[in-house]
Amino acid sequence: MKIAVLSSHLPSPYRAKTGGVAYAAHRLANALTKRGHQVTVFTTDEQPQDACYQVRKVLSAPPANPLRAWLWHWQLAWRYAAQDFSAFDIIHAHGNNALILRSRPPLVRTLHGASLAEAIHAITWKRRLWYLTVTPGEFLEAARANRVVAVSASTRRYIPGIDLVIPNSVNRNVFYPEHNLNQNIRHRHPVILFVGALAGRKRGRMLLELFQTQIRPALPEAELWMVAERKLQAPGVVCFQNPDKNALADLYRQAWVFCLPSTYEGFGIPYIEAMASGTPVIATPNAGARELLENGKWGVLAPVSELGSTLLSLLKDAAKRQTLASRGLERAEDFVQNRVVDAYEALFVCLVNTEGERSH
Repeated sequence: MKIAVLSSHLPSPYRAKTGGVAYAAHRLANALTKRGHQVTVFTTDEQPQDACYQVRKVLSAPPANPLRAWLWHWQLAWRYAAQDFSAFDIIHAHGNNALILRSRPPLVRTLHGASLAEAIHAITWKRRLWYLTVTPGEFLEAARANRVVAVSASTRRYIPGIDLVIPNSVNRNVFYPEHNLNQNIRHRHPVILFVGALAGRKRGRMLLELFQTQIRPALPEAELWMVAERKLQAPGVVCFQNPDKNALADLYRQAWVFCLPSTYEGFGIPYIEAMASGTPVIATPNAGARELLENGKWGVLAPVSELGSTLLSLLKDAAKRQTLASRGLERAEDFVQNRVVDAYEALFVCLVNTEGERSH
């Protein structure tokens, strides 16, 4: 098949912050290309070094100004609508398809979360307003699609017309544990790993404050490793910016625990990456974490008021960490890349065949 993928962003070493959607789109496009499909990604970024697919850049990167970024959002939608997709068998949109009319080829829209949910759980009124302004467009994107896929069941609560759930995947060739969960490869000091933004719903700064006020005083050798958009200088804090996938996987394997205390996650790719790497997961009870961890079956869910004490308890309990690591590995098997690619491939083939029958 010839597949056109719409993804506003792709992984880039030059951007301080790259969202999970960019990585999900990149991984799926690569996997489909390796299966023999001809994949072209329409985006605003340059082609990643490890990309097997083709890239067509349709617009420059978004501006920093919020109002101009909102206008850019719709400019990108217009650029997508102006493209000639007649040479493709199917369009797979990860966003910005609101202005593409229903016609051949068929279009699949994958929702990686819900802007309405983002607005409800936003920490600042500016972010809340931003997400509320893009919510009508998201509803229109779903209405324009022949099929609507959500990466989690919880997204169904916020967006009508979702046809099926296909989760994001984890590449087990990259994110894997050391043999027999060998504790010797862990860092010699207790390490909490965080992957996300310092501000906003990811609540990196909140975790930093907990580390400084509760964790570090009780465990003076403890370290907080932060993969975030900018570096911070504080005792025990080590920052990493834009590690490649192999370096990131190594950070997961070395950490004692992984913590992402988000207010909202549509899915939560870092949770699965950590579990696949054999690292225990601690999360606050957001929608994505509840679903992935099945309310605490595969990892730890802790309210903010108990997060510091929960982290301390787990850092001091090697047996509990080993148990959680084993459970996480079991859970990660549900998200292996082949299963996810199989599901999308079957959906694409079904739509292409259906359209072919209608044309005859």
